[in-house]
Amino acid sequence: MPGGDLFDQEAALYKLDGTSVKQATFYDLSTISVERKDNNTSRNVEFFAKLVKENDKNIEIKLATNPSEVDKYNNVYGTNYLQFPDSLVSYPSSIQINAGNVNSDPVNIIVMISPSLKENAPYLLAVSMHSVNSNINIMNSAKTLFYVIEKSHGIIKKSLPLTRSLYLEIDGSTNVSGLGNTFTMEGLILVEKFRSADDVGDAQISSFMGTEGRTLLRFGDAGVPGSHLQANGTDVGVDFKLKKWYHIALVVDGTKSVAYINGQKVSEFNKGGSLGDFFIGRSYNGNRGIVGRISEIRLWKTARTSIEIKENILGADKNSQGLYAYWKMNEVKNNKIEDASGNGKNLVLKGQSDLSGQQTIVLADEDGIKIE
Repeated sequence: MPGGDLFDQEAALYKLDGTSVKQATFYDLSTISVERKDNNTSRNVEFFAKLVKENDKNIEIKLATNPSEVDKYNNVYGTNYLQFPDSLVSYPSSIQINAGNVNSDPVNIIVMISPSLKENAPYLLAVSMHSVNSNINIMNSAKTLFYVIEKSHGIIKKSLPLTRSLYLEIDGSTNVSGLGNTFTMEGLILVEKFRSADDVGDAQISSFMGTEGRTLLRFGDAGVPGSHLQANGTDVGVDFKLKKWYHIALVVDGTKSVAYINGQKVSEFNKGGSLGDFFIGRSYNGNRGIVGRISEIRLWKTARTSIEIKENILGADKNSQGLYAYWKMNEVKNNKIEDASGNGKNLVLKGQSDLSGQQTIVLADEDGIKIE
């Protein structure tokens, strides 16, 4: 749009995610991940408009969905996103920036999750500024908000990468001792590098999850190969392969522990346990991290049966009885992994070893996690 007396004034769109603010860009796609059970619900995303400098008059910015931007994205990046149906999205037709301000008030785009949406087929929604009621330029590089909406069923498309310098902890209080001495830990993991005699680190240990000195899932130890899983202090005798997805579950029931790999019982032994400060990717100290990717991590305050474990490897009902915490690792909100169980035990990513403090969570794309 041509400029006038305010030729250097421009308007741009910004995405809001909690306290995180990001300018809209052509290459930045935000993901709204849902499942079949989310049919007939909705998802809200926030955004606002901003001027590069204060203005002396009220500015009205008009908005509209922009299918041509979806086509353009597919052509530029060789993707095949479907157009998200206009009938399933609502947003204000215009937003206002009042005189003397540079920002509009935050507003919502509401996306309806309809049973008519195809499963495991990603849709792309583009909402653009298309006119301004003044001689103000629309910033072309920041005129469009992009959102990927995908309804998954039986396919996992995201995971969370960990390095030896990164681990996850529960935001607020890390203590989960309320689980008592009957509980289940389970999750999916792909290890990209094990410790070895040439890369000993701290006792050749790569930590998966649990509590040091209580109940822990980890790979390697003094006298234990770096590719062997230790469950509650016991080598379960399974030699894990690199860059292969596995489902691991440990059931602690009073004085007994049972370990499962890919839904099959591999070890049962007489040893109880409990959890205290719970970490993923960390145990005794900051030198026992793990290099790999994780997904579908769950804590249960029940001793899950072999059938329950086997039938829910790739996903569980978030309303299941006994579910204590559930981290799908498929979506980031306010730089946290939300607890899908609704119990509020959201995860934050922290630095260890050569890093410190809270880190930015970046998920990895997966072409459907498969367990063989």
